Amino acid sequence: MKVNCNLKELINGLNVVSKASVGKTTMPILEGVLIEAYQGNVKLITNDLEIGCEHTFSCDIKSEGKTVVDIKMLNEIVRKIEDENVEIEVEDNIFTLKSINGTFKLATMNPNDFPKLPVFTVENSVVLSQKVFKDMIKKTIFSVSSDENRPIYNGALVQVEDNVLKVVTVDGFRLSLRKHLNENNINNFKAIIPGKVLSEILKILTDDEEYTIKIGVNRNQVLFEMGQSVIVSRIIEGDFLNYHSIIPEHCETKIKVKTKNLMDSFERVALFAKENKEKDKKSPVRMSVGIDGIILSCVSETGDAKEIINAEVEGKDIEIGFNPRYVIEALKAIDDQEVYVELNSSISPVLIKPIINNDFIYVVLPIKLKQ
Repeated sequence: MKVNCNLKELINGLNVVSKASVGKTTMPILEGVLIEAYQGNVKLITNDLEIGCEHTFSCDIKSEGKTVVDIKMLNEIVRKIEDENVEIEVEDNIFTLKSINGTFKLATMNPNDFPKLPVFTVENSVVLSQKVFKDMIKKTIFSVSSDENRPIYNGALVQVEDNVLKVVTVDGFRLSLRKHLNENNINNFKAIIPGKVLSEILKILTDDEEYTIKIGVNRNQVLFEMGQSVIVSRIIEGDFLNYHSIIPEHCETKIKVKTKNLMDSFERVALFAKENKEKDKKSPVRMSVGIDGIILSCVSETGDAKEIINAEVEGKDIEIGFNPRYVIEALKAIDDQEVYVELNSSISPVLIKPIINNDFIYVVLPIKLKQ
C-alpha cells in the first residue's frame, strides 16, 4: 500500500474514528485503526464491539492495500507534523509515514483479524439537518442516567410519531424532551440509543444547515450517516419510561421569568450548597414563590445566601427545594430570553419550558425541604 494524502484530511478522519477506539484491552487489534486504500479513497475504520466508526476521504493512491496500526500513536504523530501532505507506505509489515523532514515507522497488525462493522438492513430512517440534530442532543444529553443498574436510562429515546422526531432522556430525577417537526412523511419508529454514542456524534456534527444526517434503525442496531462519516451502534433493549405520564398537564402556580436572571441567580446561590460527596448531592436551593416574585436561598455550613428575582407569578404561593445543578443545566439549554416555570406543590414534578419555542420541555423532581 502506498498513498499520498492531505494531512488535514487524515487528522480529521482520525479524529472522527477515534470515538470508537478503546484503551487497554485483551484484544490489541481493537486499539488500532483499519486503513484501507482502494479506488482513489482511503477509509479509516475503528470498532470497539459496541460502536463502529468509518470515515472516507479521497487520496492519491499509488498502490492499493490495507493495514492496521495503533490509532493513539498515529494520532500523536500526525498532530505534530505541519506539512500539507504526507506519504504513507506499508511494506514488510511496517507502516511508514513520511513528511518533508521526518520518517515515522510503526508496527502493523493483521487487517484480516480486525472485526468488520456490522452490515444490516435499515428498516426505518429519518434525514434532517445536522444543526438541528446537534441541538436536539445538546438539549437532552445532560439528562442521560449514569446508573449502570438501570441501563435502559443510559440511553436516549429517539422516536418518530406523526412526522415529529423526539429525543427524550431521563435519569430518575429529571426528564428532557426536544422535538422537531420533519417536513417529509416518515414512518413511526423508536429506538433507545446509548448516551455514549450521542455524546460522540455531538462532537462530529456541524452547525452548517446545509449538511444533513441520516438516522437508520432496525430492531437491534442504529446507523448514523454524516457526509463522509458513518457510525454504527447497538440499540439498548427494553421498554423506556412512559414519559407522557410524568409531564404535568396543568399547574397551580405559573412563573414567567427571564432565563438568564434565573440561571445566574441559581448559580450564585448554589455556591453555598454543601457538597455531600458520599451521596453526590448538594444542599437544596430553596425557592419561595409569591406575588412579588421569587426568592432563592441556601443555608449550609459554608454560609448562607439569599436573592430576589423579579418575575410574573400567577396562582398560589409555594415553597420548594431543588438540586441547583438540575435547574441550571436545563436553563443553559434554553435559548429563549424568558421561560415558564410551572408548579403544583412542593413535592410534585416541576415543568420548565421556553415561552416562544415549544420544541423543548424539561421536568425536574423537587427535593423535600426540612422545616
